[in-house]
Amino acid sequence: MQIDLSAVRQTVRELAERLEELDGTVVDEAPTRTGSRQRTEVSRSLQYLAHLGDRSSVEVMDVFYAFRRWDGDRPAGK
Repeated sequence: MQIDLSAVRQTVRELAERLEELDGTVVDEAPTRTGSRQRTEVSRSLQYLAHLGDRSSVEVMDVFYAFRRWDGDRPAGK
């Protein structure tokens, strides 16, 4: 069996790029439309970052389950 982690690597690559973009952002705390828009954008970006982290985890588990073949191929008692 060949282990294919290319989807996971792509997701992690996107996550790393977006983390770099957002890292160090100074948030405008003023109660203005511009500040509100920026805070909304940062909030959405953070939620998407969490999604990418979850997605990469699920992709790794997909590979794990394909590798382990939980369909009964393993001998009993092991």
